Amino acid sequence: MDKKAYKKKVMEQAIKYQEAIVSDFQTRIRELREGEQQAQDDKYEYDQQGQEDESAIVINRIADELNFVVAELDFLKQMKTAGNIFDEVTLGAVVKTDKMTFFPSVSIENFEVEGEALFGISREAPIYKEMKGKKKGDSFGLNDRTYKILDVF
Repeated sequence: MDKKAYKKKVMEQAIKYQEAIVSDFQTRIRELREGEQQAQDDKYEYDQQGQEDESAIVINRIADELNFVVAELDFLKQMKTAGNIFDEVTLGAVVKTDKMTFFPSVSIENFEVEGEALFGISREAPIYKEMKGKKKGDSFGLNDRTYKILDVF
C-alpha cells in the first residue's frame, strides 16, 4: 500500500464527508425557513406565533451547528498533511490499531476509504489526548479499553 496515496484519499474522503454534513444543515435551514414563510403566507391563526417562535429557535440551533461544522471543514482543509508521513500520532496521521483505524483531525466519526472504516476524531477528544505522541508498537487506553498501535503514518 502506498501510504501517501492512501492518506491523500483519506483526506479527500474526510473533506467530502464534512462537506455533505454542511450541505445537510444548509438544506434543513432552507426547508425550515421556507416552511416558516409558507405559514406566514397562510391566514394567521391562533397559536401561529408560538409555532413561529419555535421554528426560529430550531433554526438558530441548526445554524449554530452549521457554524461549527463549517469551522471544522475549514480546519480540515487547512491541515495540509495528506503528503506527510508521520512516525507518531499527531493531527492528520492515520493510526491503525488492533481495534480500529483513527484519523485525528475533526470529529467526523465513521467514514470509509478503499473499503476500510476510519474514525475521525477531534483534537479535543479525550482519546486523542491519550494517543497523541505515541508510536507504532505503543499502547494507549480510554474507558477501560486498551488499543495497541499497529501502524502510524
